[in-house]
Amino acid sequence: MLGAGCAREAPRDTHDADVNTIREGEVDWVRHWSVRDTERIVAHYSEDAWLTLPQRPPAKGKEAIRDLIKEMVQDAALRVTFEPTSVEVARSGELGFTEGTYRLTLTDPATRQPVTSKGAYVTIYHKIYGSWRAARSVHTSWIAPGDGGSQPPAR
Repeated sequence: MLGAGCAREAPRDTHDADVNTIREGEVDWVRHWSVRDTERIVAHYSEDAWLTLPQRPPAKGKEAIRDLIKEMVQDAALRVTFEPTSVEVARSGELGFTEGTYRLTLTDPATRQPVTSKGAYVTIYHKIYGSWRAARSVHTSWIAPGDGGSQPPAR
């Protein structure tokens, strides 16, 4: 009977809500890209996040990501879309990830023409004080530089 008052309540299962929150967060993120809202785009990242885009060195840390995004939103050709095909959250409720496809159009500095990269991405999230933030986001292009193709490689 002594231990009866020490029983722990089972943690609340938030898996489905977490999956929906992450999925809806990515919809908002695309919307923030479409209106070129640097601060709202950056707000999706944790302080120690990394953003890796094709043919660029990784932006490490929120300030480096902010600098990269400030540069990108100045590009008149900028178009960003992405959509998760899978959203998973760990049983612990502390980590999650998305994987999906993206399309990114920027001006090629050499040709001054718009160039579109299409490919796959994985974003790893962690929950910080109840909010999901991207810790790592890696984008891999299906298109070789100068290729101009638009389909994923054959498996």
